[in-house]
Amino acid sequence: MIRRFLRCGIALLCFSFFLAGAQAQEKKLERIRVGGGSTSATQMSMWLAKEGGFYEKHGLSVEAISIPGSSLALQAMLAGELPIIQLGGAASIQANLAGADTIIIASIIKKFLFWIYSRADIARMEDLKGKVFGTTRFGTLSDLASRFALRLYGIDPERDITMVQTGGPAETVVAIATGKIHAAALSPPATLQAKKAKLREILDMSKLDAEYHINGVVTTRKYLKSNEDTVRRFMRAYIEGAARGQRDKNFAVRAMSKVFRTDDRELLDESYDLIIKNNFVVPPYPSVPGIASLMKGLEQSNPKAKTSKPEDHADSRIVRELDQSGFIKSLQQ
Repeated sequence: MIRRFLRCGIALLCFSFFLAGAQAQEKKLERIRVGGGSTSATQMSMWLAKEGGFYEKHGLSVEAISIPGSSLALQAMLAGELPIIQLGGAASIQANLAGADTIIIASIIKKFLFWIYSRADIARMEDLKGKVFGTTRFGTLSDLASRFALRLYGIDPERDITMVQTGGPAETVVAIATGKIHAAALSPPATLQAKKAKLREILDMSKLDAEYHINGVVTTRKYLKSNEDTVRRFMRAYIEGAARGQRDKNFAVRAMSKVFRTDDRELLDESYDLIIKNNFVVPPYPSVPGIASLMKGLEQSNPKAKTSKPEDHADSRIVRELDQSGFIKSLQQ
C-alpha cells in the first residue's frame, strides 16, 4: 500500500514538473500579430514560416493576418495594430515621405512578377490608349506595376487611360473576361485563371530589366529600436520559411494549398515555379536600387521623392547580421 502510494506520488510529481515545464515554455513565446497582402505566391514568405513552425522555433507566437491591399496593411501598422507587416510597392515610401516612421528591413522579391493580360482584341501595350485598365486597389503593388509598365510604353496613366479598382485578383480576371475593363496586371495564381479564360498576355514584366522593391518586410523605426530582438527573431523565421520553400516544393505547395484554399495542382505548380523557386531572393537585403527606381516613379506626384535618398527608407542591419553570422548560409545547404 505504501509502495503504491509512493509510486502514485512520484508519478504525480513528475507530471507536475512536466506541466510546469510546458507552461513555462509556452510563456516564453512572445505573442505578436503580423499582416500580409492579398492571396498570392508573392506573399507566401510569411505563411511558409507559419507552416514550418519557424515562428515558434524562434520564440514567437504569431497571429498572421491576410490583408487585401498594401494601403490597408500600412494603415493597420501605423495604427499600432500590427507591428510588422509584409508590404509591397511604394506604400511604405509614400508614408515615409509624408512623415510616417516606416522602414523597409527586407526585400524578398526584387523583380516585377506581373503579367499584363488583356481582352483578345488587344494585341499590344500601345493599344491600351483610351482604354479602361484595372487594378486591385489604388496604391497597391499591382497598381504600381501597372503604372510603371504603361509609362514604359508611352502611356500616361493619368491622361491616356482610365484606371479603375477591381477589388482582387479573381475579380480582375472576371472584369476583363466580361468586358468591364480592357486589361490589368496579374500575378500567379490569377495568371492561370486568365489563361483558362482565354485572355491574351501582352507583357511579361518579369523580363523587364528593372530592379524594384516589390515585396518585403516593413516595420517602424520606433518598434525596431525598442523591440530589436523580436524583429530579429521574426526575420529568422521569415527567412527560414522562404529558404525551406525554395528547396522543398512539396512543403511550399502544401502551404499554398492552405492559404489559397485549393487543391488545383496546376495552379499551385505555376505559382511555385514562377515565384517561390525562381524569384524569391535569399538573403533578402532591402533593395536600395529598387527603392531608387520606385522613387523615380513617384517624383511626378510627390516632389519630396526628388530630394529623398533611397537609403533613408531602408535598414539592412538585421538581414546583414543574419547573413554574416552564417545563419542564412546554413539554411541553404
